[in-house]
Amino acid sequence: MNSIKLSAYYRLYAFPDYQSMQAGKRYLQRVVLAKALTEVQEKEVRTYLQRTNPGGYINYLQPLHTPPYYFSADRSFISALQLLYKSNGYSARYIVVERV
Repeated sequence: MNSIKLSAYYRLYAFPDYQSMQAGKRYLQRVVLAKALTEVQEKEVRTYLQRTNPGGYINYLQPLHTPPYYFSADRSFISALQLLYKSNGYSARYIVVERV
């Protein structure tokens, strides 16, 4: 299972179907969110993303050496899903957020 680190405490996993999500959850210790991607709201995901001061969120597609850019929570979450898509090779229909 490939994952993306959303912050110092949370990791994001993506699954292609419900059965694989249920099978993958058995190997995760502390699941805080497990939903279909279509049901996820921005306000739910906002608490799991890494924040930057004065109130933006880190975008995973931007290199670290660039000046600090501030992205909205949904844009940062979508870029994390895009990175997972590149590593997994399938689109996310279900997501799981684990507290590390």
